[in-house]
Amino acid sequence: MSSPIEDIKKRVDIVDLIGSYIRLSKAGANFKAVCPFHNEKTPSFYVSPAREIFHCFGCNAGGDVFRFVSMIEGVEFPEALEMLASRAGITLRREDPRASNERKRLLNLMDEATKFYQAELLKNKPALEYLKGRGVKDESIKEFRLGFAPDGWEGVLNYLGQSGYTSQEAEKVGLAILSQRSDARTKFYDRFRSRIMFPVSDPSGRVVGFSGRIFGKETNLPGRQAGEGKYINSPQTVLYDKSKILYLWDRAKNDVRKENACVLVEGQMDALMSHQAGVKNVVATSGTALSNGHLNLIKRLTGRLLLAFDTDEAGEMAARRGYELSLESGFDVNIIEVRGGKDPAETIKENADLWSSAVREAKPVVAFFLENIKKRFSGDLYSLRNEAKTAVFPYIARLPDSIDRAHWIQEASKVLELREEPLWEELKKFSKKGEVIPGKEPKRADVVSKTRRHLVEERLLGMIYWQKDQLLKEVSLGIKDAFSEENLKALEAITEGKEIPKELEGLLAKFSLEAELLYGEAPDIRAEFKSLVSELEQEAVKSKLEFLSEQIRKMEIAGEKNRLGEYLKEFQDASKKLNNLWQEARLKK
Repeated sequence: MSSPIEDIKKRVDIVDLIGSYIRLSKAGANFKAVCPFHNEKTPSFYVSPAREIFHCFGCNAGGDVFRFVSMIEGVEFPEALEMLASRAGITLRREDPRASNERKRLLNLMDEATKFYQAELLKNKPALEYLKGRGVKDESIKEFRLGFAPDGWEGVLNYLGQSGYTSQEAEKVGLAILSQRSDARTKFYDRFRSRIMFPVSDPSGRVVGFSGRIFGKETNLPGRQAGEGKYINSPQTVLYDKSKILYLWDRAKNDVRKENACVLVEGQMDALMSHQAGVKNVVATSGTALSNGHLNLIKRLTGRLLLAFDTDEAGEMAARRGYELSLESGFDVNIIEVRGGKDPAETIKENADLWSSAVREAKPVVAFFLENIKKRFSGDLYSLRNEAKTAVFPYIARLPDSIDRAHWIQEASKVLELREEPLWEELKKFSKKGEVIPGKEPKRADVVSKTRRHLVEERLLGMIYWQKDQLLKEVSLGIKDAFSEENLKALEAITEGKEIPKELEGLLAKFSLEAELLYGEAPDIRAEFKSLVSELEQEAVKSKLEFLSEQIRKMEIAGEKNRLGEYLKEFQDASKKLNNLWQEARLKK
């Protein structure tokens, strides 16, 4: 019996799927396109219908239909599985079908609640006037499903009850609160009362939470309590994980990928107004601080983050916290500065072009902080220098690129009117706290320098995996001896008919696609294969000669004449072998 994953792969054509997102053009037996995952002008993104995989030679992105949906939609595998199952018309079986049914029921409940709030907004003239006064258009009210939670204690509860949902279910999704008062008239009451409602959706566009905003000056409404904050947000629930959900991410993700940048603002109104103004790669956190979960979500689509916070002291502190966390996650961070001390929503209402310009002119974060302290301490050079120690240098130290650090030290020296040498000394202090030490590049775990030998091995593996019938008999013991230990396991799995480990399946599929693209039009595949084998044998001997040279050097230093003689003999034999291989290769050409 096949698995749901296998069934989905059979029913979902990878060319049709990817073609529904980007424009594909025929390239022999395959298809090519400009990669949707990085900026490029010349297409390096290929789709192989035969292997049911995609691969980009520019950014190395690749995989099957599940990987493509995960990357382009910015979702984890379970969400990609659900989306593709829906596309294929397949019902996923779960270990506990009750859990699946409950989740669907609760999602339907949230959708019903959204409809209720939408209908209530249309009845409430003051709420509508408030939104229009803030510059929100009728089309946006409808598009973003804005609503209103009416006065009173059981508005949404009564509506949901009439629709067949229980108060316990409403509590489970954060719409109701269990009363703690013994004399309470009702056991449960509405969490949101007398508030404009902003639905918060998951990456697939399903409503999972709400943010309710206070409006007007009335404080004696039945559902309004003194001292309540401007916003009330849904709590953590079975549907809503605050640390992983961003307001309008479901709408912004395609523009984030297209612009290769994500704009992060403080409030829902800021994000909504930005979308209305045409700047759509914008999201907001909903009642929680920026988290690693949020950043992981964004990083699937872009490594560039633009922060737009209020220009007051609290906004600057939020910008600092956001920058620190973002930089630790490897983002290129910039700050959007809105002039006049206004938030993005106010700016857009007055002049949407000013907001668009501010986004385009976002400043690197160190420049932002340098300019900020320069304005605050104008004419007081001593205070300016002291402030730079805490307001600027910790952030320069966190920059992962040494050239960037050198640039900003140079800029800081101009602002502080100091030579660069003492600034570098000051910067070194921050290495004790775990920040980057100036002048040293951090190692990236995902970047490995490939030798020519490894590249040849990968091409041979790809050719064998692609053309097993033709090339398996060409694989000799000599080839296996020439392979590095790193790739020998994969070679043996192919040639000896062993089960290919899951961790190798994706790599071999990638190598085979590369081989097909490189050698698919070649008139003689065997000749190309033999040429690569010859090159591999030469590279293997070169590696041995490098090893022997190092050993000879060590034996000379240690004065071990016997072992030195052995290594010299091996070196001579290897040199002869390399010369013979060169001669053979020349004759074949």
